[in-house]
Amino acid sequence: MTNRLILLLCTLWFATGVSAQMERTVYQVFEVDSVQTVTLDIVNFTYPELHIWAGNSILTEANIQIWDASPEIVNDLIKEGRYAFDSEKSNESLRIFTTQRKREDVRRQGTPSKFVEQTTIKVFVPDIYEFDPAEWTPEQTDKPKTLRRKPN
Repeated sequence: MTNRLILLLCTLWFATGVSAQMERTVYQVFEVDSVQTVTLDIVNFTYPELHIWAGNSILTEANIQIWDASPEIVNDLIKEGRYAFDSEKSNESLRIFTTQRKREDVRRQGTPSKFVEQTTIKVFVPDIYEFDPAEWTPEQTDKPKTLRRKPN
């Protein structure tokens, strides 16, 4: 009786379609030197978070979660720069921005269905900068955010 119950439960478990989640975290560091103004132009990430730290650079931590994808698929997406940032420095300003401004859905090979993808971003900013909390509300997710160096 117990063996039949275990067999039945295993069969039901496989029949419902097991969903696996692949997760990776990607870090990037940007030196700020004597920059007075930093513009963070981050798009296509849900749940952006700002953290103040005692460091002397800006650190981005992108967390990628994709359901039912193989590790190879996730690694390829990271290598192609899907979650990467770049920067432009001019005079006393630094702009950090998402390199892929528009991300297409990740499709399963040979089918019209797509993978479920969730990407979150944490930005660690040196404590020498001040920010406007209103820029970090959910309504402002894909809009540029400005950091200004605190007066001495």
